[in-house]
Amino acid sequence: MRIFRPAMMLAISLSALLWPSAQCQASPAGQGPSLGDIARQNRKSKTPSDAAKPETKQLVDHIGSAGSDSITGAEGQYQYQSNMQQLLAQREFEALDKAAGKARSSKARFRGGIWQLYIFYEAVSAPVGGSSASEADWNALIETLKKWTALRPQSITARVALAEAYNNWGSKARGTGYGDSVTDQGWQLLATRVEQAERILVDAAKLPERCPYWFEAMQHVAVVEGWDKSQALALLNQAVASEPGYYHFYREYTNFILPRWYGEEGEAAAFAKESSDHVGGSEGAFLYFELSTVIVCHCDTDRSRLASLSWEKIKRGYAAMEQMYGTSELKMNRFAYMAYLADDRASARPIFEQLGTHWDPSVWGNQQLFEEARSWSAGGVIQTQAIPPKIASGNMAF
Repeated sequence: MRIFRPAMMLAISLSALLWPSAQCQASPAGQGPSLGDIARQNRKSKTPSDAAKPETKQLVDHIGSAGSDSITGAEGQYQYQSNMQQLLAQREFEALDKAAGKARSSKARFRGGIWQLYIFYEAVSAPVGGSSASEADWNALIETLKKWTALRPQSITARVALAEAYNNWGSKARGTGYGDSVTDQGWQLLATRVEQAERILVDAAKLPERCPYWFEAMQHVAVVEGWDKSQALALLNQAVASEPGYYHFYREYTNFILPRWYGEEGEAAAFAKESSDHVGGSEGAFLYFELSTVIVCHCDTDRSRLASLSWEKIKRGYAAMEQMYGTSELKMNRFAYMAYLADDRASARPIFEQLGTHWDPSVWGNQQLFEEARSWSAGGVIQTQAIPPKIASGNMAF
């Protein structure tokens, strides 16, 4: 089902949505506290806001000192995400704005090249429970983010976080199945919540601050509302002009032009090559690997998907990523999966050895396929099992 964007967006020139070049004070918004937490925070809010609790000050100081060199690996990434969720639960909105501003100005990354700013919004735009979160959890989150925007009306981060929460809440209502499995109510809630996200983002564009994730959140809107391809491309171009190094923009547009959405066969592969060549160097090679994982690892697929891409370029891109940013279990899983599809045992074996039994469901779909591929990499025989479909949903910008 294609959900057409409201007339509001048709009347807005994308070029009018660019802010002045003031620095972004990105701030995270995320996990919703329980009703008990809210009651406790209401009592705590009677104390002066500048009298930060010792544990909060320590947390903020730690965040402020963390840069691209001091936060590495999954442990650092997950700790950072937990810290942001903790600040949100405590309604430490000023601290969140400072943390987001730090992520934006430092352009810090975690292992595998993932931007810290991306993880910031990932942390604050969905309840801690993830897919198991209840409607009460989501409502509590939305109310917390609304409180943030009310108390800090000039915070671009608060508004972007609220908009992305509505995007995620819409995806929650839709579910992760094929279109014909979605209920009428699911479609309606998706449309309503994403339209609300769009309105918040359009309003946020009037603020003097700017933040790269504004564009990514609007890219999520574009997919659901079925923007014209020319408008989606214009949005990408403005996003890249705003922050050229934020590779997540390219991933979002690649997803938009997959055949499962609004593209033609081979279009995404051509875009990956063109973008990689344009960026050039190690970053361009890294970008080719990233966009290839969107094409191969995030849609209903079989081995033919890889045929539209250059396996040699993918390998060079993974090597460039390792050299610049290191790797992560997610990126190793993606590379191992593509090596398996490419029947490149020599490239797959050392990656599987590093992974051990740490398989990623978002890449493999089921553990049986992972174990088959791991056995194959060690010299086993490939079984005749078909590659299982993987339904892509929600935010895939890693």
